Amino acid sequence: MRIGDTVRRPIKEHATFVHELLQHFESRGFAGAPRFVGIDSAGREILSFIPGAVPPELGTFSDNQLTAAAQLLRRLHDATLDSPLRDGHEVVCHGDASPCNCVFVEGIPTAFIDFDAAHPGTRLEDLGYAAWLWIDIGNDDISAELQGTRISDFFRSYGLDSARAIDAITLAQTALYGRTDSPGVREWANNCRAWVELNRHALTAALTAPTSK
Repeated sequence: MRIGDTVRRPIKEHATFVHELLQHFESRGFAGAPRFVGIDSAGREILSFIPGAVPPELGTFSDNQLTAAAQLLRRLHDATLDSPLRDGHEVVCHGDASPCNCVFVEGIPTAFIDFDAAHPGTRLEDLGYAAWLWIDIGNDDISAELQGTRISDFFRSYGLDSARAIDAITLAQTALYGRTDSPGVREWANNCRAWVELNRHALTAALTAPTSK
């Protein structure tokens, strides 16, 4: 619920971790996440409201939007490198870095919201999941060749080589299939993974093709 320039949300089981993470982001000057303000008299967490638009569902995004999303995720990860919340892992992952959890300002991805799935992990884990959702990998209406090119560009924009991109994406699809309670989401994740495996050769060829960028 939005109240003025704040958002009020019920306290969830993972809230202490999330609140500490948001406070860490604030201390590091990372503007791509809400600020944790406190707890209100109704026992709800108070977060700063980030003006902008949040897509209601997955869709097709421009090259500029994909680049901005990948770079935003990189900045998010980099901001956690000195955080004890990493607990010995590479970074703290957002856990659900989907377009539907991103605020767009003037059409550009500017901030991630909904950190309820945040956890210690690896860059590749978060990036593979994000690439899957931002590029809509598994959508039959988009060719494998174009998907592969966009995956390569997404990883390059983040700053990682795409050699392990396909495996990272299928691992993300497998992980979501295993953890969701929704039959519809399970079916969708499984279908997307099957599409990637069916088109692995074309995707890999596009990933390794020379680029003019």
